[in-house]
Amino acid sequence: MSKKEKFDIFRIVLGIVTFLPLLIIDLVLGENSLGTSDVKTLIILPISLAVYLLLVYDFFIETFKNFKKKRFFDEITLTLIASIAAFAVNQYVEALAVVLFFQIGEKFEDYAVNKSRKSIKEVLDIRSDKATLLINNEEKVVDPYDVNIGEKIIVKSGERVPLDGVILQGNSFIDTSSLTGESVPRKVKENDEILSGVINKSSPLIIEVRKSFYDSTVSKIMDMVENATNAKTKNEKFITRFSKYYTPIVMALAFLLAIVPPLFINPTNLETWKDYIYIAASILVVSCPCALVLSVPMAYFVGIGEASKIKMLIKGSVYLEKLSKLDTVILDKTGTITKGNFVVTDIYPATQSINKEEILKLAKIAEANSLHPIALSILNGDKDKIDISEFKDEEDIEGKGIKGTYKGKLLLVGNSKLLEQYNIDYKENNEIGTIVYVSYDYKFYGSIIIKDEIKEDSIKAISTFNKYGIKDSYMLTGDNLKTANYVASLCGIKNVKANLLPLDKVENVKKIKEEKKNKVVAFLGDGINDAPSMGLVDIAVSMGALGSDAAIEASDIVLMDDKISTLEKGIKIAKKTLNVVYFNIIFALIFKVFAIVLTATNLLGSYAMWLGIFADVGVTFICVCNSLRLMIHKKIK
Repeated sequence: MSKKEKFDIFRIVLGIVTFLPLLIIDLVLGENSLGTSDVKTLIILPISLAVYLLLVYDFFIETFKNFKKKRFFDEITLTLIASIAAFAVNQYVEALAVVLFFQIGEKFEDYAVNKSRKSIKEVLDIRSDKATLLINNEEKVVDPYDVNIGEKIIVKSGERVPLDGVILQGNSFIDTSSLTGESVPRKVKENDEILSGVINKSSPLIIEVRKSFYDSTVSKIMDMVENATNAKTKNEKFITRFSKYYTPIVMALAFLLAIVPPLFINPTNLETWKDYIYIAASILVVSCPCALVLSVPMAYFVGIGEASKIKMLIKGSVYLEKLSKLDTVILDKTGTITKGNFVVTDIYPATQSINKEEILKLAKIAEANSLHPIALSILNGDKDKIDISEFKDEEDIEGKGIKGTYKGKLLLVGNSKLLEQYNIDYKENNEIGTIVYVSYDYKFYGSIIIKDEIKEDSIKAISTFNKYGIKDSYMLTGDNLKTANYVASLCGIKNVKANLLPLDKVENVKKIKEEKKNKVVAFLGDGINDAPSMGLVDIAVSMGALGSDAAIEASDIVLMDDKISTLEKGIKIAKKTLNVVYFNIIFALIFKVFAIVLTATNLLGSYAMWLGIFADVGVTFICVCNSLRLMIHKKIK
């Protein structure tokens, strides 16, 4: 706790200890005489004023700074004017109460925000504060900021990996739960990529750094969370605009109420002036917009924090609000609905004279330089064993496959569109799975069947979309129609488009968005090949996007655990957050209007200021507690 925080607590404690006796003295002895004066003037006024000045001296400094910046109207200005007016009409204890309870409310607000911020930090406390450099086989502990790309670090058992890189030496198990939520340790070995934020569970690992600290996975995730409150919702913008006009209007109303009625009722009667100044001061306290200004952004902030606990990172409250109104979901297939772990399951030669090994060898030669998941499944870890010295003129034809010359003859490895482009006569394979066709020297050699496993989570999650307000779902994929229809039928997706090039996906997303005007549309993809499509929808969601710079940059929401069901849990949180926001707005406005009417009509008499204090601090307290209620819930299943 800082010195300022300790001093603030001291001021509040002193204020409470002073306020209670003064209140009792004022109620019991306030009007009694004491010599030539009275108790209020000789005892209550000096003590109240001394404690008052201790409580608000920094308010005066802040108000002076705001005036220099031409910011004349805020809740602090309202509080100061109201309290000064209370002193002017001899209501010393009420004046002290206004600033004391305002300070208590401010402290409670700070506590609530810090508690929510702490919950996010605890969930995402994945940043290592040190790295062990290996320099000429000697270890040197440094700050991760100071490690350069290409340098070697060692991560021992129990340590968190500080930077993204590739394992040069060592085999171990890593704990990825802080990133993905997966509780089962994952085995890693030499040449495997490793992400910052994971924990080494067994043997030491020597890692070559591939990304600077600022570009590492951990930094991107933390920056994403820390900037999550930058994008404001319509509700938050409404509150900002509302406060901008509401505060000066209230001050003008209070000023008129303090001046106009006494002029018409009895302009020479000092008590009449005191009564209406007291009413005007009470209205200023009642009208303080703290409840709205704080509780609405806080509700969104808490909602984002709760989403982070289920491994959903949301870039801003605007996307949390959109999520609550989600109507249509467009899904990529590979890596989104399926695991993206392709495996060669069969090879079909075109003739008996061609063997399977020859087809696979040609496919590996063509795919040797590709990082596409299908290419990696064909290579099956044999990349370093393949001789591609005679493979020339390589060209990656987007959405179709690889073209090149091997030993001076044309080699094509890809889908049916690639073979049709070069007029190759081929036999179509209708098996379920991804079909890779191989042609060499303008002859069709055969086809390779590659299958991808559907995630255990996908079928149940997608089939129950309608329970969460999602009315339509679409699947767009570059895979063949038979495989696409098979996957869609298992998940209950009725709208399927297959054999799509990346540009075809974009056109389809545009059409869906036009059909769903004024509806919230989301795209779920891997965030790399689907980045163009993601830019066209209301919410871009990346599935299992850790380690992918493009994914984190293109997405509005990242599902760290790679599960579609997390989207459904997030919708629950978003809907609950919006309910809290609407309650706070409606409750605060109705109560304040009610309190202003009661105060302005002088129905409460000398109790008006106390109603004002409750309408300010009490309503703020209720709204803040309602926002914090988002943190108290049963575990979302």
